[in-house]
Amino acid sequence: MNIERIREICLSFEDTSEGIKYGDQLCFMVMGKVFCSSNIKNLDKANFKVADELFEELCDREGIVPAPYGGAKFKWVQITSFDILTDKEWIRYLGESYDLIKAKLPKKALKRDKT
Repeated sequence: MNIERIREICLSFEDTSEGIKYGDQLCFMVMGKVFCSSNIKNLDKANFKVADELFEELCDREGIVPAPYGGAKFKWVQITSFDILTDKEWIRYLGESYDLIKAKLPKKALKRDKT
């Protein structure tokens, strides 16, 4: 896995965009809300949201840590090397992160987007 493949996966989800946020983060967003990010100065790590029940389990794996800057509080993980996850796992977890973030969007915004 590499950042270009992660980019392809993220951008394949409906209503997804990419951009730079927080000064140095390449972010993939659903309707403006980040669901995956990577530091543009060091594109060998990635952060994404996981379901509450998966957070501890994933953080117990070598190479997966709670995301920095308070991300752990909101159940975000950091993958410290792209090879930690299989391609199948990347697709699963990125999709789940997208779904978790999209589910928290205001229903009004989702409805407006469909018109």
